[in-house]
Amino acid sequence: MQEVAQLGGSPLISIIIVNYNSGRLLEQCLDSISSNISVPHEVIIYDNNSSDDSLTRALSNVDFKNISAIKSSENIGFAKANNLAAKRARGSILHFLNPDIIVNNILDGDYRKIGMAGEGKIYVTSLIDLQGERQTITHLLPTLDNYFYRLFAPDRAGRWSLGASIIMPIETFRLIGGWPEDNFMYAEDLDLFYQAHRRHLTVKHFDTKLVHVGQGCTEKCWNELQRALIIEDAFYRFYKKHNISFQYYIVRILQMLYMLITNPRLFAITARVFISSIRNRFGS
Repeated sequence: MQEVAQLGGSPLISIIIVNYNSGRLLEQCLDSISSNISVPHEVIIYDNNSSDDSLTRALSNVDFKNISAIKSSENIGFAKANNLAAKRARGSILHFLNPDIIVNNILDGDYRKIGMAGEGKIYVTSLIDLQGERQTITHLLPTLDNYFYRLFAPDRAGRWSLGASIIMPIETFRLIGGWPEDNFMYAEDLDLFYQAHRRHLTVKHFDTKLVHVGQGCTEKCWNELQRALIIEDAFYRFYKKHNISFQYYIVRILQMLYMLITNPRLFAITARVFISSIRNRFGS
């Protein structure tokens, strides 16, 4: 692991970005931070042994006065990289941000609100695509008791959000034990919010709309079926970790029945990877 660059300042916010072959997206993300965020902050980039020049180009071209970068000699995955970067953070508030996000200056006001609110909360920003369409980032926690709450006690139902832009006081981060490292990638955000829900932490959604460009590395590294198989395995590991493996099969079947009605194409892919993952798991 190599410390590439580090400059001074006393930040309120530590923006943490895990980079892996993100191309020009990282440079674009850093430029939007530099141009739009005036609250005292730092940016910590953890580079997961990228084979492209995304990190070098970003550090060379972005005019930024408070940035540090950690160059790993191996790809350790999303969660572990976030946790290691968080250990370097000097801010009292952590903002975990994907490199394919473009931020705007409305975040300044959100940061100040979090600073006054104190610990015990997790904050999620809204995401839009390049056409300005709002993306669906929040989902019901996929457990049987939570499905029951959704039907009969909606206020008790827990939800999880995509990990592309999540903000929390550093004490909240420590309280939930950081990002779960059980999977190399995928399901970390599901697990993070599940553990927050079990601790009765409040999740607040800001209406601040950050642009989620997408087209990140996962779309280049794997085709749709390969990515679906990795996600399915991570999904199962989540249930196994929390000793509710039997719920995986029930919940997945319920989800596929819903997909069959609402999205037949997604149903076909999901059913295929579900059956394949079961065969792999039981060796048949």
